[in-house]
Formats: sequence, structure tokens, C-alpha cells
Amino acid sequence: MKIDSPGRLFSRLACGLLLAAMLGACATNNSLAIRESDELAGQGRLEEALVRLESALKEKPNNAELRLAVAQTREKIISRQLRQIQEQLKQENGKRPQEETPRAIAVEKPLPAGMDKPINVDFKGATLSQVCQVLYRTAGLNFIFDKDVPLDQPISITLRRTPVRDVLSLILLSQQLEQRAINADTVMIYPNTPSKARDYQPLTVRSFYLTNIEAKTAAATLRTILKARDLVADEKQNVVVMRDTPEAIRMAEKLLAVHDMPEPEVMLEVEILEVKRSRLQELGLLWPSSLMLTPLASTVGAPLTLKDLINTTSASLGAAIPTFGINARAESGDTNVLANPRIRTRNREIAKIMIGDRVPNITTTSTSTGFVAESVQYMDIGLKLDVQPTIYLDNEVAIRINLEVSNIAGIVQSKSGTQAYQIGTRNASTVLRLKDGENQVLAGLISDEERSSGNKVPGLGELPILGRLFGSTRDEGQKTELVLSITPRLVRNIKRPGIEQTEFSIGPESAMRPSAPDMSYFTEAVPAPAPPAAPAGLR
Repeated sequence: MKIDSPGRLFSRLACGLLLAAMLGACATNNSLAIRESDELAGQGRLEEALVRLESALKEKPNNAELRLAVAQTREKIISRQLRQIQEQLKQENGKRPQEETPRAIAVEKPLPAGMDKPINVDFKGATLSQVCQVLYRTAGLNFIFDKDVPLDQPISITLRRTPVRDVLSLILLSQQLEQRAINADTVMIYPNTPSKARDYQPLTVRSFYLTNIEAKTAAATLRTILKARDLVADEKQNVVVMRDTPEAIRMAEKLLAVHDMPEPEVMLEVEILEVKRSRLQELGLLWPSSLMLTPLASTVGAPLTLKDLINTTSASLGAAIPTFGINARAESGDTNVLANPRIRTRNREIAKIMIGDRVPNITTTSTSTGFVAESVQYMDIGLKLDVQPTIYLDNEVAIRINLEVSNIAGIVQSKSGTQAYQIGTRNASTVLRLKDGENQVLAGLISDEERSSGNKVPGLGELPILGRLFGSTRDEGQKTELVLSITPRLVRNIKRPGIEQTEFSIGPESAMRPSAPDMSYFTEAVPAPAPPAAPAGLR
């Protein structure tokens, strides 16, 4: 066993202490960087904490603890940014309805807050100038009058607890006047005539991009209901361009919001079944029905002469008798022809189903010069079904059905040799109303044919019982029944709009307004307290 010297042991001990000191220093530096970053993160300074950790990681790129701390800090920064973005989007969504209206229809500037103040008024023969002075002192509103406005015309009006804006609207309405807001504090008053309206009413141009309703239909609706001034229907892009007052633009927007709705659609599950039953029975004896006698020539190969016919004997006559046979046959058949189409169609649109063949029918035409021309026309032979649904708001569907089943019953040949087809057909037409998912079966289209024929020996075949031995009978029957089953399944229906969407006020015909003054102020049951000293005409 080898024992190290004291000097060697001392050097090993010194190396171990030095290595332990270095590891401790590294751990101290790592914990210091992490501790500092935690303090910065606690203060909400995540970006600074990330810079501190990345700086320590550059010095020790292989340190797993620092890399983990850097990744966690980056994740915290990203999460905070996502939360900020979500909160910002929520705030923008909450403000969007108020912000979109001015951008879309250019609403005029709001009037002073005093316009919403409820007041009591009692004017008896006051002039328009005096009334406007009272409203000026009450609401701080400036007035500009057109040169044709009669300022000395007497006004008599009594209102109780009515906002200033409604007081002004009612006074102007009673005097056949109109107003326009110049700015937040000034109102222009002018006569409500077409010429003055063209001079003072601001106009707005709005393009309505439509999705479901056609542009020409929307333009006709706006022209009829709103008496819109200028309308252009772009059928290519399905856009309606309207130029009118801001109030008319707002009414058009409400009107089109109700009418521009997707059309309802329905899936029709159709099952068509054709059942054929046929039977054939032949029973009896086939007796010879004829006897053919042929004179034989006297000399082999020589032609037959008149002398040979006169001297004919039983030995010189040849006889030909049809074959005797027995008929005993019975046949039966049962055929089902099934079609199960599913077709999706829009409301009031006709859907067609054709299952079968197109048979050519050749027509020959000849001229006086001897020229012969042939033309070919194709006929649809088989099953044809036309359905037209009408979808109602109560999820019921009325279906107009036209069903036709045709087949080639025979071929007819003309004198010139041209062939034509004899077509057998069965038709059914009806209108029915079903609920969503309700099934209806239409049956009873039956074609029943019975044929009976016989081949008997005259006299003997008429005998009772024994007569069956001297003849053969053929009984044939064919019965066809057509069954139609149809089930409507709604894919999409129209939702009935609420009364707040389908009914709204547009004011008088002479001056369109988005809403009329609130009449609830005129029916208030509680009397208003009399205010202290007030200007003349204001109570």
C-alpha cells in the first residue's frame, strides 16, 4: 500500500478547498441574479428582470437554472401583453356602437345639455322672437332666422315637464318651420318648404352593400316607403347608393336591416317506389287449326299440268297439318323500382328530378322537289318530379308536387317507314303542407290490366267440362302501383324580427325625423311644482 507524503496531501486539500470556493461563488452569483430579477418582477418591472437574467445567462450560457428563469420571465411578459390586448379589445367593443354611428351617417353635432332639461311653458299669443329669447335664457341656445321666417306670428302653446328640445320641435312644427344645427350652440330656423329644404338640409351619401336582397328590389322599397331623393342600384355588385338627409339614411338603414335577411332553405327527402305485379297462365291442348293439301307432280321434276289436277287422287296429294301440342305454363313477377333522391332548394324555388331516358323521335319532312329531311326530337321517358316549397315562419312547409311517370307502351310505324313511340303516362299534381320532419305518403296511382284469350275447336270446345280438352286458354294480368313518400327538413328559416325592428316612427311626411317628441310628458299625472321667478312665458 502506497502512502502519500505530507506535502502531497496538503496540495490535494488546497485544490479541494479552492474548487469548493469556486462552486460556492458560482452558486452565489446565480442566486443573486435570480433574487434581483424576482425583486424587479415583484415591482412589475418584468422587462428589467429579463435584462438582468439574460446578462447573467451570457456569462454562464450552460447554466440550467438561469435558462429556466429566463424562460419563465419571458412567459410572464407575454401573458401580461395578451391580457392588455384583451382588455383593450373589450373597451373598443364597448365604445364601438357609439363611435360607428357618426362615421357611418354623419350625425350632426350635439346640442347643449340644457336641451334635455324638462320645463313648463305657457305661451299665449307670444311671437317667435319672444319664445326664442326664453329658450335662449333657459338652454343657452343661439338662433339664426332665415329672411322668410315670420318673427311676429303669434304662438300659443302650453306644455308641462317637457324637454327643451321637444318644446322647440313642437313650436317649429306648429309654425311650419324647420331647424338645422349649425354648431353645438347655434340653430338655424327656416321655413319648411322644398326650396328652403334644398338650401339648408345637409345631405349624406351612403352605399348599402346587400347580401340577400337584390339591389333593384331594395331601391324600389326605399323609393316607395321613404320617398328617397336619389337612388342608384348597382346590380353587378348588388349595392344601393343613396343620397338624402341623415335622418332618411338612418331610416333606410333600419328598413334594410329587416329585409336583407338570408332566404330559408329546405332539404326534401323523396322516396319513389313503383311496384309491378304480373301473372301469366296458359293451359289446354293445341289442336290443329288447319289442313293444307298440295297436288304432287306425276313426273319427278316435271311441272304440274292441268291433267294432273283433274286426275288427282289421294296418292297424288300432299297434306300439311300444324303440330299438335299441350300448353301448360304459369308465370308471375314482382318488380320494385326504387328512387330515393335528396334535394335541397330555396324558398319558392322549383326543384326538378328526372330519372329515366331521353328517347329520340325522328320526324321526316319532304318537299315538292323531292328533298327529304329528318329532324330528331328527344322526349324524356321515365320519372319526372317537380317540387316547389313555400316555407312559413312557424316551421311549416307547403309543397307543390307535380309527378309524372311515363314509359314506352308501343312503337307505331308510319306509311313512310318512320317509327314513332306510343307513350303511356301517369300524372299526379297536389299541394300539401307539412311540419318540419313530418312524412307524407301519396299512393293509389294504380294501373291494372287483365287479358284473357282462348284457342278452341269449333263446337267441341264449347262443351261444358269436356270442352277444355278441345282448346287452350291464356290468362294474363299486370298491376302497377306508384308510391311517393316526401319529408321536408328545414335547413334554415327566417327568424321573426321583434316589434322594435319592424316598427319605428319617421315623423311627418313633410319633414322626416328619426323619432317624434316623447308624448309621455303631456300625460304626467303628478303636477309639477311651480318654479320661482321666471321670465315671461316660462313657468
